Amino acid sequence: MDDENQGLWSKGSFVETTSPAETEKKMRTFHMKHDEEMDYNCKKCNVKISAHNKDWHDNMCDGCFNGTYFPDEESDTE
Repeated sequence: MDDENQGLWSKGSFVETTSPAETEKKMRTFHMKHDEEMDYNCKKCNVKISAHNKDWHDNMCDGCFNGTYFPDEESDTE
């Protein structure tokens, strides 16, 4: 694998495939803060989450997302 593509598979990466239509829809929330549009619930712990977390953090709060995908790293956000 060349150096340019190693970042996708390095420790600390989360990659999810989406269709072009789904990506276009999700881009609305890409630059939102983690406390905007708190209209959703974490799929693991049921705490309120933002539209950004719903679209970009696999429907999880930051704590559940980091614990699921980066369990070896200390999380400073919940």
